[in-house]
Amino acid sequence: MTFHIITVFNTGSRLSCERGFLVCRYPDGDENRVALADVRSIVIANPAVSFTNECLARLLAQDSVVLHCDRQFKPIGWTTPLDRVIRREVFLNQLTQNQNFSRLLWKSIVLRKMRNQAALLDYLNVDHNLHNLVEKPLANEANVSRQFWGSYFQALGKRQKRERKGAESFENKSLNYAYAVISTLTLRAILIHGLLPSLGIHHEPRYRSYPLVYDLMEPFRSFVDLLFYEWMQEPKPEDQEEQFKDWVRYLMNSLRECRIKHPEDKHSYKLMDAVDSLVRSVATCFESKHFQSGNTDPLWLPRLEEHYWLKAENGEPDDEDEENTIAV
Repeated sequence: MTFHIITVFNTGSRLSCERGFLVCRYPDGDENRVALADVRSIVIANPAVSFTNECLARLLAQDSVVLHCDRQFKPIGWTTPLDRVIRREVFLNQLTQNQNFSRLLWKSIVLRKMRNQAALLDYLNVDHNLHNLVEKPLANEANVSRQFWGSYFQALGKRQKRERKGAESFENKSLNYAYAVISTLTLRAILIHGLLPSLGIHHEPRYRSYPLVYDLMEPFRSFVDLLFYEWMQEPKPEDQEEQFKDWVRYLMNSLRECRIKHPEDKHSYKLMDAVDSLVRSVATCFESKHFQSGNTDPLWLPRLEEHYWLKAENGEPDDEDEENTIAV
């Protein structure tokens, strides 16, 4: 099946459903259509966009997730389907909050995140000491992150710091937006596989937060950083708002065109599908036969070194579909 991530930019756009299609109509009377069943998620990048209730209900019924942004393109919230219990033993084991098991899972996840950061700096030909820091018995994530961002922004030719909340710089706003898109795919996968997004492995629950989303998306952050670096090397529009839209289009296309090899089953995943594969492997870890013995072997984590570009190898788009991402 073809899956789409749809980004809606245009002021006054209205989304509705007709005869199995998601329809986006514009104030000038033009419209775009895509098969409703193929929509994985929608990013509303303009607050002046409206839905029919039927459209929103049908999207949620098929597990699509909607990410909402404000006028500065800052992500501010999700519309999601209801949580559900799919595998009872997975649900109950997650509820137990076994601290030893959670520590084992988190150690693997955060180690892969840090190794991906080191691999990215290798890819960018930046001098760094991250490999030594990462492989220490008590590797400090905060220290690794601090040194990573200093080297990363240096590679971009920028003298600035990483900004999370209240980001002012174009670079940080762009990265935060892309992380939000990855978190949207992560949240959708968590719901589909019957995990509870409000029960994290490492991140603590807090107001208006889904800690499990932030736990499981960590290894993918370096892929976003890689995509942003690659985009920064390309010619861009002069207007900053148009630059941002160009970045969003590049990001959405790259979620399809960037693939990650799986060394064990000899498959490769589109970046957008790799998120689902990671979450599915975490759900498998919570099955009783693995959970009770503390076995995290089913866990699959993406390696930055295993990425490649589909167009770079084949010279043409994936023959499974013509387009997986649409900006309207």
